[in-house]
Amino acid sequence: MNYANDQKNKKKSATLLAHEGVCTISNKAIADFFQIQASMRPKVKSPVKHVSLAFSSQDISRFPDNEEGDALMVEIAKKWMEQMGIRNTQYIIARHHDTKHPHCHLVFNRIDNEGNLISDSNERICNAKVCRALTKEYGFYFAPKSRLRPHQLRKYNLRSSVLDAQVNSRSWNDFISTLKGQGIDMRFNHAENSDKIRGISFCMDEFSIAGSKLDRDLSFNNLCTMLGDVAAELIIQPHQVITPGGGGGTNNEQGGRDDKDKDNQRSEPFYKPSKRRR
Repeated sequence: MNYANDQKNKKKSATLLAHEGVCTISNKAIADFFQIQASMRPKVKSPVKHVSLAFSSQDISRFPDNEEGDALMVEIAKKWMEQMGIRNTQYIIARHHDTKHPHCHLVFNRIDNEGNLISDSNERICNAKVCRALTKEYGFYFAPKSRLRPHQLRKYNLRSSVLDAQVNSRSWNDFISTLKGQGIDMRFNHAENSDKIRGISFCMDEFSIAGSKLDRDLSFNNLCTMLGDVAAELIIQPHQVITPGGGGGTNNEQGGRDDKDKDNQRSEPFYKPSKRRR
């Protein structure tokens, strides 16, 4: 929630455009309202979903930074939810201003107001169809088919998955559990000759990269700000890494200490955390 509706970050300058079924006095209050409704289906592991709707920079004139531009963005976001089958549930729509292309973030509860689960099966296929239909309906710019190289595509997919996990997590244990469910490994990186954690890396489909290189919000320090002190929640031992299956990863963009002097960094093999002592 703090990522989607980060009104303190001057670069993002998040603006809460619309909401339903939540108290918006603070991000904690919004999250609490989501949690209360989600408790109707306690067995659902990821009841709250975060997505972003991005428009081409070619259409920037259609979304001026005023009531008119905001209203159009909300109109399209609501149509997107309706056509995706996201109805009768809590949500927020927040606009960000940190990129050249207009975009907004949606956070919604997959547990609707009646306690029913909103299905996310075939979500990617459905999303592609809905976005194409809305682009055509509003006469927006049609981007050419993606020509991302395999390396770029893997990086893009990993970034999207880890950001979604971060937004839907309230603790390190939540974050780790969500990553494992998506087949993503997570490694803590240490300074040379030291057990102090200086960075974090993620690996999926044999592609590994530092969190700070994926996204500024995925640096170790920023994750600690969002999820709390990792040492207070997990017992981190030297030479340990969190992995869904004990596998390793390639070294294409590993390591990535979150500050300078990354040459003095020690990369660890992947590990599973010790159980928290009571």
